[in-house]
Amino acid sequence: MKTRKLVLIIADIVLLAVCIIQWCMRTHDGAKYFKISETPDEYTVVTPAENIHLTLEGENWIMNGKYPVSTTSAQNFADAVENIRALDKVATVNEATNIKYELVDGKKISVEIRKGGKLLRSLEIGKDATSGSQTYVTIDGGKDIYLAAGNLRTTFDKSISALRDRYVWGNGIEKKDLSSASITDEEGKTWSLSRMGSGTDIVWNLTGEGTEGLEVDSEKAMNWLESLGIMTTSNWYDDSVTAESLGGVLAAKAKIGYGFNTLTLDLYKLPAEEGAEEKYYAVSSATPFVFEVPAYQATKYLKEPSELAK
Repeated sequence: MKTRKLVLIIADIVLLAVCIIQWCMRTHDGAKYFKISETPDEYTVVTPAENIHLTLEGENWIMNGKYPVSTTSAQNFADAVENIRALDKVATVNEATNIKYELVDGKKISVEIRKGGKLLRSLEIGKDATSGSQTYVTIDGGKDIYLAAGNLRTTFDKSISALRDRYVWGNGIEKKDLSSASITDEEGKTWSLSRMGSGTDIVWNLTGEGTEGLEVDSEKAMNWLESLGIMTTSNWYDDSVTAESLGGVLAAKAKIGYGFNTLTLDLYKLPAEEGAEEKYYAVSSATPFVFEVPAYQATKYLKEPSELAK
């Protein structure tokens, strides 16, 4: 027998042995596995505080029909339900055990997972076990209460605010497509920066109030313009909140050009409390919702044109 053929046979035998060992270990660990073979496109989560409905629209998850969901949050949901490992059956559903394991209204979390409208899985999530890394659950409307591996309660006990995507804009903007920015300060003075060309052939143009006699520093201009390609928020305000209702004063207005598109931003500053950091919020053409702007991001829109000069 040729050496190569013998090696392949031995490799096949070893692989088979490994598979058998893994299967034996898995089937003798006392656990029961609940798998989902299809990829969900819908989650309905009812917590004691909120009702949350996630749907997949194209490649993006949308919550309650209007809020983009962070990729991480959606992936955490998927990871949690793909393969539930029930370590042990601890009780049968009845009034007393429901109370004991907090599988009652006001305390439990209900989860339904669907694909194309078809129900793939339903969960009733009760309290965490003492260890904190296991949770008491019922699965698919069954009468058995299981101790499941992992902290399912922490995964699904989320508020609408916590699940929302923190990006206001930036996911689909390429740095190379950013072509211009215009800033109007709190006094109404406006200046603009634009660029043409690419690579080593970029030509910068600085115009408007306060730009007379200034020569653009290419590196400073590039860093500033490209920094405007991303905006994240630390907090989304309630839908009922308006820019005026928060009581801030207009600190700056911005227009950012990329490709054939233009983003607008109106930045407001809240009255500062003694010894506290300045707080800002904004409205933008990128979203219908008012959002908080971290101070380090706000400073990008409070820049003077002289800061871009050589």
